[in-house]
Amino acid sequence: MKKLLLLFAALTFFLSCNKDDEPSPEPQIAEIDKLPPPTQTGANKVGCLVNGKAFLPEGQLTGSINPYCGYYHNTFSLVFRKVKNNDNKTGNGTEAVAIYSSDIILEENKTYILKLDNTNHSALYDITSNSNFDTYETTNEVNGELHITKLDKEKNIISGTFWFDAVNEQGKKVEIREGRFDMKFEGWAGKK
Repeated sequence: MKKLLLLFAALTFFLSCNKDDEPSPEPQIAEIDKLPPPTQTGANKVGCLVNGKAFLPEGQLTGSINPYCGYYHNTFSLVFRKVKNNDNKTGNGTEAVAIYSSDIILEENKTYILKLDNTNHSALYDITSNSNFDTYETTNEVNGELHITKLDKEKNIISGTFWFDAVNEQGKKVEIREGRFDMKFEGWAGKK
């Protein structure tokens, strides 16, 4: 009986030691927690979720700025990319999110519908691989929103949030969610 108890104690000790020696799993970071915080300081940060996965600017195309934000009086553009091959001239292996607004002067604390019609606010998601383009765009039926939370025309700072759905020519849909940006914009936004 003593031998049996000793064998049981040794086996228990061995199994408990084995468990302690195993590395603990790395904590998983939620995709939304990978996005930049929603700030309004001109931090030049932007990101969103594309079909539930964090999408942040990465890499650089030759001759371009990533991320890019321009606002010239009544024309606004925000473009950011994941460039798989740095110093890439063709854009091969690149994904991009872009938001455009034209023919309207943006206002702080206002929301604009992103769709394709006479409002001139639209958005797209684009994938370029091997010189093939797969572009997903907002439409009249498939759309989203751009909300301006800060617009400082003296310091050239624009911040806000966005979300949109977009479809390609085959009708396949992409979901852009939890978009946020805090950018120093290039250009002249005019004075009120």
